[in-house]
Amino acid sequence: MADNIIIVGGKRVCIRLIGLLKRKARYNITVIENNRKILKDIEDKYDDVNIIKGDATNKAVLEQAGIADADIIVAATSIDEVNLLIGILSQNYNLKKIIARTANPSHIKMFKKLGLNEVVSPELTACIDIQKHIVEPKSQTINNGGKEQYEIIKVPVKSNKAIGKEIGAISPADDYIIMLCTKGDRELIAQNNIILEKGDILTILAKSKKVKKVNKFFTKDRLI
Repeated sequence: MADNIIIVGGKRVCIRLIGLLKRKARYNITVIENNRKILKDIEDKYDDVNIIKGDATNKAVLEQAGIADADIIVAATSIDEVNLLIGILSQNYNLKKIIARTANPSHIKMFKKLGLNEVVSPELTACIDIQKHIVEPKSQTINNGGKEQYEIIKVPVKSNKAIGKEIGAISPADDYIIMLCTKGDRELIAQNNIILEKGDILTILAKSKKVKKVNKFFTKDRLI
């Protein structure tokens, strides 16, 4: 029986991965991507790949792509925070594997502690690694059984230690990673060049034991 695979992010990694998987000829592949040109390129090259245009951090888009019946999801965008959010959302479904790409190898340990089955990095030849995790029956499953626990919190930016700083200058840190930055009615995926302003609301993945410390860092001016 063919496995149902969802690949999120349709750039070079996705296109190359589809080609590698097609050699095995036993996968039903769905791609989620926002860029119409990239989707058109995939559609022209692979007429049997299901195409979904949308934001995969939206639960409705994941369900439209068939995540309820999927076996594997691959979060392969170029933004770690997006891949992490997709991985967390995907844990609500009965998937065999959740595979996430990270551009920063230092994030691998955190991703695995959060229950993402497999994590790969471009520095570790992403396409080949992802394909190996999909097709190898003996791939190890990583669960969130470690001692470290994490929580997702929302924190307003009030501290001078954060105001005026680029996200990339303070995240990721040992105790947290910023995932989203809400500026007024705009909710932005956390990217390194976003400058924090007073009143911004941050969605942060923080170690449970460090939640108070993280809150104080962004809301208090005294040292923590």
